[in-house]
Amino acid sequence: MTNNIDIIITVVLRADYVKLLIESIDKYTKYPYKIYIVTDIRNKEEQELYDYLNEFYNSRDDIFIVKSENKDTRMGNEGWVTLEAGNQVGLASIFKSIAYETGIKAGNGKYVCLLDYDCIFLSEWTESVLPMVDKNFFVSAMWRGDLNIARDQFFIYERSKFEECNLMPDCSVGDTTGNVTYYAHEHNLDYYICPNSAKHWGDESLRQYHVLDLNHGEQIFIPVNEDSEYIPFLYHYGRGSARDNNLYEVWRTEISKYLKAN
Repeated sequence: MTNNIDIIITVVLRADYVKLLIESIDKYTKYPYKIYIVTDIRNKEEQELYDYLNEFYNSRDDIFIVKSENKDTRMGNEGWVTLEAGNQVGLASIFKSIAYETGIKAGNGKYVCLLDYDCIFLSEWTESVLPMVDKNFFVSAMWRGDLNIARDQFFIYERSKFEECNLMPDCSVGDTTGNVTYYAHEHNLDYYICPNSAKHWGDESLRQYHVLDLNHGEQIFIPVNEDSEYIPFLYHYGRGSARDNNLYEVWRTEISKYLKAN
């Protein structure tokens, strides 16, 4: 096992989301890391994205473009599937879980960080977050209250803890990473959900502290003391942004400005 963070990013379209995210990783991540970008190869669009990313990051020895082990030719927006456990999940969640597993197996780092590609780091985060990971079974950016599970937009853990219990994040309970939350509950293991401004299950009053001028998405914070003082470290753009052209252009513009100015 190597002393680094394996950052696993799943992607199906929109290369600039990935490029801006990686720019923020390079800028705000002090701890050694390797990046595994995992994509399906089920159609011409996905093949072109895979080829483009391979060429664009060809000179980087810390970035790996990985083909997902997913063999299903259906698309992620084609509906819902009932799993053996009885829960219904979208195809996109199933494919995402397969991609995560592919990326996790490709790496060997001490820490594993699952990360949505429509995220951006806002500040250095490892010095504060990794000590929390050491003390907990996992750290997650957000909670999903209807399913009572931690969400996977930013989800980080120590590889050895999961390997000891033969645990691989999947969507067999509720949704992606739901099985990990269930395991933690069953075994009385501590985990940490970061303060965030997400609608419904976060603290929307934190939106007043957003550092990005965006109407869409949510900001994730790191607590700095017991007096509820937080510093922002991550922004997640959210559901629907991947395929919406207008939201995509707003993201590209605002994030490019932020990374140049900070």
